[in-house]
Order: sequence, then structure tokens, then C-alpha cells
Amino acid sequence: MNQRRVDRRRLYQQIAENIEELILDGTYPPGSRLPAEQELADQYEVSRNVVREALKSLKELGLVSIRTGSGTYVRQPTTQPVSEALHRFLRHNTDGFSIAHFYEIRRMLEPDSARLAAQRADEADLQAIQSALNSMKEHREDREAWTDADLEFHLAVAAATHNPLVRSILHPLMNPLRKVIAAGQVDPSGTQAGLEAHQQIFTAIEQGNPEDAHQSMLDHLLDSEQRLSALGFKPQDQI
Repeated sequence: MNQRRVDRRRLYQQIAENIEELILDGTYPPGSRLPAEQELADQYEVSRNVVREALKSLKELGLVSIRTGSGTYVRQPTTQPVSEALHRFLRHNTDGFSIAHFYEIRRMLEPDSARLAAQRADEADLQAIQSALNSMKEHREDREAWTDADLEFHLAVAAATHNPLVRSILHPLMNPLRKVIAAGQVDPSGTQAGLEAHQQIFTAIEQGNPEDAHQSMLDHLLDSEQRLSALGFKPQDQI
């Protein structure tokens, strides 16, 4: 196996990186059990505590699962670590992102997501989007429930692309937007406009019309951002 001796700087990180390489090159395939802690400690000539920290780091990256009394197993790769990493990044850098930043990235992602959804959505996808839309209609007087339904609508559209990276990237962006989405419901005309916009997006996706879906989503995001501005939010305001 392509295991190597490491120097004495940040040992657990270097060991974790080496084991990660062995996972990625197929030496340890998904579902396989890594050598026991003591065996790894002997191979790398470090203490079991250092190995334990390395395995903990790999677990946090979503590369392995640690089963008490059984050992450490390589996990099947998923997009979850991507989403979780972006979520942590956003949480720890809230002062660095403004409303303009979030809407800018949404305009880059969501119109194209709607276009793909119109091309790829199956019956289950359409039901999920319709369910979120129905929930928005039902809870138009409940700001928190409305916000949850609004977010779920956009995530359901992302899921309908059948590109797992789209939802993984979009999901962490949603929670920081909760307060601005909820704020938009203060204006009753904004609520009605939101419902109409979401209905247009859904109709275009349901009818399999990619260009209408793209334009409807773009128009909705632009209108939403303009309404926030009218309510006193500035583009440079932090979320």
C-alpha cells in the first residue's frame, strides 16, 4: 500500500490526508474496514491518540464511519460533506456576506436550475414542488410556515434537476435568507406576488417549458430583491 512515514508537524492531519489518498485511489474502497487503531499507529509510528484524531478528522469529512466495538469503515461518497462544509463556512463568515451577494449567487444558480427541472422533473418531483406551493398558499398568514414552504419550494426545484450538486450547493444558502424572505411577507402585495411567481415557475416546469421556467425564476428573484429594497433593506446589509 502507498503508505508513507510522516514528519512530526501536525501529525494527525498528515495521517488523515494520507488515509484519504488511500480511500480516493481505491486502496480502501467504500464499505471496507480500515486497519485497527493500533495497526495504523504501528504503521505510522505514532501513538494511538494521534491515529484517533486522524480518524475523527476523516469522520468529520464524511469519509468514514466509526462503529464502536467494530472498527472504522469507509463510507460511500455523497454530496453531504460539500453541503456541510459550505454551511459551516457561511455560519462562521456572516459578516462577509450581504443581501446582494446572496441574490447574486441565487440568480446564477436558480434560473438554470428551473430550466433543468423543466427538462428532467419526474412525477415525484412535480408532486414535491406542488406540495411546497400548496403549503405557501395555506400559510400565507403565518410568516414562519410561509418561509419554510418558500425555501422548500426552491429546494424541490433544485432536486428536480437530478444533479445532486445543485441542491448541495443551494441548501446552505437558504437558511441565511430566512429573515429576508420572512421580511418580504410584511407587505401583503409581496405575498401575493410571491405566490403568483411561484405558480408561474411551477406551471412552466410542469409543462416542460425550460425557457419559461428560467425566465420566471429570474423575474421572481429580481422582483424579490427589489421589494426588499422598497422595505428599507440595502444591498450591502449583512444577512
